[in-house]
Amino acid sequence: MQTQGVIAGKHIELLHETDLPDGLQVIVDIRPDSNVVEEKKWLIDQLCGSWAKDDSLDAIFAEIEKNRRSDSPREINFDAPS
Repeated sequence: MQTQGVIAGKHIELLHETDLPDGLQVIVDIRPDSNVVEEKKWLIDQLCGSWAKDDSLDAIFAEIEKNRRSDSPREINFDAPS
């Protein structure tokens, strides 16, 4: 079994529940989580599904950004009832 945890003094708080009973002695192999960025990128790829390898996204987001910069801001009426 492998899970992540956070060190708090002499204790390690696990980020996920386990089915192990309280008081069970375990051996802990501590390795700092140096792959956080890579794991987040992998997770984004998984969550984006078909977009994960879509080369057209750069052009799509460039067009969105261009439109955001060229559109005038909407008018806000601060005197309107809420």
